[in-house]
Amino acid sequence: MTFRRDLYGPDHEAFRDTVRAFLAKEVAPHHERWERNGVVDREVWYSAGRQGLLGPAVDEEYGGG
Repeated sequence: MTFRRDLYGPDHEAFRDTVRAFLAKEVAPHHERWERNGVVDREVWYSAGRQGLLGPAVDEEYGGG
């Protein structure tokens, strides 16, 4: 038996696509170095914030996504 998953709508799928693209471009190329050094570059956090990937539950008026 196969269950149809319709829990998520177009907005959620668009967000997932954005996250996938961000990870492929901004995270994956640097992951090994970050693991080796034990630290993630600060710039990736700034980049994630600029893309609206941080603080999605925080109201925009307070700087959230």
